[in-house]
Amino acid sequence: MSLKKKKKEITRLISAFEQEANKFHDLSFSMYYFEQKLPEKKDTFKSPNHSIMLWQYYGSFDNPDSSLEFIENIKNSDLQWGMRGSSLSAFAVLEGEKCPLFVRMATRAGGLFNEKESYFLKSRVVGEIADSLATTGKPVSVTNDHQLAVWLNYLLYFVSQIKPEKEKLQRIEPEPFALSLQALEALLEEPQIKKSKHSIENICFKVALSFPGEQRQVISNVFELLEKKLGKGTVFYDFKYSSQLARPDLANLLKSVYEFNSELIVVFLCKEYTEKMWCGIEWEFVQELISGKEASKVMYIKLDDFELSHIRPTDGYIDARDLSDNELCDLIIERVALL
Repeated sequence: MSLKKKKKEITRLISAFEQEANKFHDLSFSMYYFEQKLPEKKDTFKSPNHSIMLWQYYGSFDNPDSSLEFIENIKNSDLQWGMRGSSLSAFAVLEGEKCPLFVRMATRAGGLFNEKESYFLKSRVVGEIADSLATTGKPVSVTNDHQLAVWLNYLLYFVSQIKPEKEKLQRIEPEPFALSLQALEALLEEPQIKKSKHSIENICFKVALSFPGEQRQVISNVFELLEKKLGKGTVFYDFKYSSQLARPDLANLLKSVYEFNSELIVVFLCKEYTEKMWCGIEWEFVQELISGKEASKVMYIKLDDFELSHIRPTDGYIDARDLSDNELCDLIIERVALL
């Protein structure tokens, strides 16, 4: 059930949080970021207090040893407190007499979000981590599914505290009862989580490119030419959105991009295309479009002379071997214009 169908529950929570916010409790909400391992304790926290891991950025898998080290850390970690060896971890710290009450109320508030809404909050965190930290290889991040963590992540989203500062205790204002009240009132007025205008889910691409990495040099040239002629942000090219693609369940996101958010899918067919896992996944999306009588949204471009079982003898394609990048770009734009 989406937020739009939970207005009664949001109203009840507003009433409960308003009562506590009016009492001006001495309660604080802070974010604690640290690298590799918890540094020596420099701060004394008030009692009672409650801490919870919100997310961890483990690092990137640059070589086979990275995978082995990751597996070893899983074996030797107390997963209640997260993973050993993570590059950057984020813990929320609640302090003050009414800390246990707030934890119970916030946990209930976290239950407002359905699986899709919770997923957006979590994937947003993962995207921001990958975007703000320089990475090579495959980035690995984890987020906490507990409803308390979901609500605290929503509060951070609400106040736009999205840039982690390493080795620093960051106080979030106003105090958590009042902040939760403001966030709930905003949800009542507009019961949805707004995505960034730059989020892939919000972009309507004119062209989406499907290709194997071995052909990146050719494709990157075509991409640059297309963006110059069609406009910035009109072409889906994986490297341009790498931070947003560093997320769990990537296949579902790509399905949305290729099937629903793009006017034309340009498939660059070649020997390598038949061998790559992600090309195979994207090909499934293309076939779904064709079987749904949307073949006009698909354009085939052949890059070599490899005999492809992917296409039928009656399928049409552009042979790119005798064309310049500019000529190829113009043909794609001509097809977009027809749509």
